[in-house]
Amino acid sequence: NGILVRGEKPVYWCPALQTALAAAEIEYKDHKSPSIYVTFYVEEKNKFFTADDKPLAFVIWTTTPWTLPANYAIALHPDYDYGIYEADGENLIFAKDLRENIEKVTGKTFKELKVLRGKDLEGVKAKHPFLNRDSLIILGQHVTLEAGTGCVHTAPGHGLDDYNVGLKYQLPVASPVDEAGRYTDEYPEMQGIKIWDANPKIVEKLVKSGHMLTHSEIVHSYPHNPRSKTPLIFRATPQWFIKMDDENYPLRQKALNAAEKDIQYVPEWGAQRLTSMLANSPDWCVSRQRLWGVPIPVFYCESCGEALADSQLMRTIADEMEKSNKGIECFYEKPAAEWTVGYSCKKCDHKEFSKSKDILDVWFDSGVCHTAVQKTREGLAFPADIYLEGSDQHRGWFQTSLVSSLAANGQAPFKALITHGFVNDAEGKKMSKSKGNVIDPAEVIKQHGAEILRLWVAYEDYGQDVNISNEMFKRITETYRRIRNTMRFLLGNLCDFDPQTDVVAYKDMTVLDQWALARFNELIEKVTEAYENYNFYKVYHHLNQFFTVDLSATYLDILKDRLYTWKKAGKARRASQTVIYYLLQDLSILMAPILSFLAEEV
Repeated sequence: NGILVRGEKPVYWCPALQTALAAAEIEYKDHKSPSIYVTFYVEEKNKFFTADDKPLAFVIWTTTPWTLPANYAIALHPDYDYGIYEADGENLIFAKDLRENIEKVTGKTFKELKVLRGKDLEGVKAKHPFLNRDSLIILGQHVTLEAGTGCVHTAPGHGLDDYNVGLKYQLPVASPVDEAGRYTDEYPEMQGIKIWDANPKIVEKLVKSGHMLTHSEIVHSYPHNPRSKTPLIFRATPQWFIKMDDENYPLRQKALNAAEKDIQYVPEWGAQRLTSMLANSPDWCVSRQRLWGVPIPVFYCESCGEALADSQLMRTIADEMEKSNKGIECFYEKPAAEWTVGYSCKKCDHKEFSKSKDILDVWFDSGVCHTAVQKTREGLAFPADIYLEGSDQHRGWFQTSLVSSLAANGQAPFKALITHGFVNDAEGKKMSKSKGNVIDPAEVIKQHGAEILRLWVAYEDYGQDVNISNEMFKRITETYRRIRNTMRFLLGNLCDFDPQTDVVAYKDMTVLDQWALARFNELIEKVTEAYENYNFYKVYHHLNQFFTVDLSATYLDILKDRLYTWKKAGKARRASQTVIYYLLQDLSILMAPILSFLAEEV
């Protein structure tokens, strides 16, 4: 349907592992970065300011000095007020609402000379601080007043917002950084230097040239690769993307419609989490530069580099992988010439191709289990009743499964999403072997039994993070014993009861017996609803309440004299036994999912 495309745009890039990453793969950690306020001087200031002859400059703020060689513009918000301020013999331009913060950061006092709207400054040219070219003043809705100056340093090759706004103004997509994070010959002055090592050099360069208004260091949340534990960069590289906003197949809107109308969420807040992720997710970069994985079955013309991405050829490769029993090795072992017999380049008609070295994003691998597993294995259904995962998967598996299924099949791969929290220690701290606070489920089973472990899982509201401790298992064990002893009591009082001959009709029962059955019917409704909504903790609490209050403390306590001292075959005693019989029958069914062993014994 035309939404798988190859393009060069900024993606998360790991210099340590030299591969692209999708947004779903990254994690944020604290990171120390330079915080610099840089001046871009204007030569044609007479177009909008003629009050004096002092130098006039736009002030940008960035925490990535290494991206300045790729700067081609400064973005302003069209509707924000921008002031021209005098200080220390020069005039500076920045957002009026950020004046107080900039005065605090720089230690300067600014005198307001003039105020303009951002849209009044569009098209002005400022001089790059250390390269012989202009930086164009452009407008963008992505500009905010949360931090900085309201004048956003724009390098289309190193930022997604920069790239998108750059398309409108036809800015170059420059990315003078190689796979390992070193400058290329596109920035010859620092060619071969790693970008992190270049940061202080660029800061020093700006200070010496007089373009540094102020600088410091800040600690902020920054994207990292969870595998290498190293910081990521945005870098423009040729990659394969699934387009989210194609005119002919608006995948984002289809995903939002499905997320809002077709899916049940447990807990309900999962709906907001997923829709917000879908609303803001960029085009999905599905290619990776790694040595091993599921190959992207495309080929490149050896003459002009044009991609041969033919759906029939892809199907042929996939079928051969299945039949050969070699899996992906089948693609790697066979030369490109054998795969591409009869094909020629659509651009230059050349007939020799090389194989793609890119592999698929692993989130694509897991995300398409709807087609690879649900649709092919006997006993499974498409769509599935539920997908179940942790709260971190709204941006991961949940999202990639939904997006890929809508792209390929036109519908969601699941009817419901269940999101669980994570298990922490007794103090709410993450369990870690190094901390020695890990509780092994096998040890719990050994000490308390699998029934207790399962009952604990049902007891907790899994939609949140939960704490676990041996004390908790002791309390759960007490609840289990109370329920078990009650079931034993009920069984023990049916020793002389024959359901074929001794059942008493409801109308002939005492008011107490009728009350017990009424309460039990209420329990059945509550527990059934809880099961249907996957609220197992409500099942636990409803059952515990019924066993503790309605049965043990009320009905059975009153019933003891009747069961033990009244006439054995009398109607009143048989009525109570009838109630007990019904209770045992249906309680064992109600309990089965969370008290499986006990239900089976009964």
